[in-house]
Amino acid sequence: MLIGKEMPMYTVKFNELKVFMHNILKKLGMTESNIETVVDIYIEITKRGVGHHDIHNFPSRVERLMSGKITVNPEFSLLASYGCMESWDGDNGLGELINTFLMERAVSLAQDHGIGFSTVRNSNHYLASSPYTTQATERGCIGIVIAKGPPSMGVPGTDGKVIGQSPVGFAFPTKREWPVILDICLAYASGEQLLRRAKGGQPVPEWWGVGPDGRPTSDAEQLLRGTKYPIGGHKGFGLAILCELLTGVFSQGPVLDEQEGPDMAWKSSSHTAVAIKADALMDMDSYIGRSSDLIDRIDARAPSIHIPGQHSYKNKVEFERSASIDISGELFDKLNQCAKALNVEGLAIL
Repeated sequence: MLIGKEMPMYTVKFNELKVFMHNILKKLGMTESNIETVVDIYIEITKRGVGHHDIHNFPSRVERLMSGKITVNPEFSLLASYGCMESWDGDNGLGELINTFLMERAVSLAQDHGIGFSTVRNSNHYLASSPYTTQATERGCIGIVIAKGPPSMGVPGTDGKVIGQSPVGFAFPTKREWPVILDICLAYASGEQLLRRAKGGQPVPEWWGVGPDGRPTSDAEQLLRGTKYPIGGHKGFGLAILCELLTGVFSQGPVLDEQEGPDMAWKSSSHTAVAIKADALMDMDSYIGRSSDLIDRIDARAPSIHIPGQHSYKNKVEFERSASIDISGELFDKLNQCAKALNVEGLAIL
């Protein structure tokens, strides 16, 4: 269907989208088990309804898989282990595959030790943290995910990019139908959020960062070319240092600008997954009661407050009711360009 004169929107069934992605990845030589993992992540993460770090990223993944910039079927190798801690090499695979494996290892360690810490180097962008943190909640754990990339944030009062924006997220189960989920980066906005604002001509607050001339800007496009600032100034900067330690240092991967290159702006070369066994210090019923009481008390003190994860759950319920999603003509064309390049049947629309 068409909405307006300039922005075509197409309705696509989720089941057809799954078949489409499966056929693309199969043509690229991916194993069935890896395909199932990747497709499930894209479908579930798209149901959040945020419009970025989801199906919109699939064409770029296909491009990198086709060009050999990402290993189609990576083989993970253990670098070191000690008690509840492990470090791995991700063989330059898809971040979606690597982080699924990484959280599975963290959960397995947590089942034995109460807490599991698993970190990886030689990885790639993994979309958002929610599929992996909820992976932990489904196994009775609190899940935490941290990523690092090349320096993209500065600090007010200094010049240049100093440190990565360190995406980080967590999820924990309660008695509610959805787990509490936070999925953020330590900059005021991710690159993809800024791209959307730039395309739509939407301004940004000047305290979000500076343009290429080093001056505060409300222009999203200028900010993309300039330097983002961390949330809370020195507080966000300090947390970014901790994230760099827990990823780049512990994974034995690159630290900050130690290994820059033409593709580093896209890569998140190190990730860390942490799982905490919810019933390690009390029985599960007690944990569920106490974690639920925490959220209930927040709700009672501020009834209009938004609990992280609530909006995404509502979107998911609606998407599953309709079993379809509306995508832009631009994305539709990009997806079908992937199909054409691989001689795979294109994506159908309603």
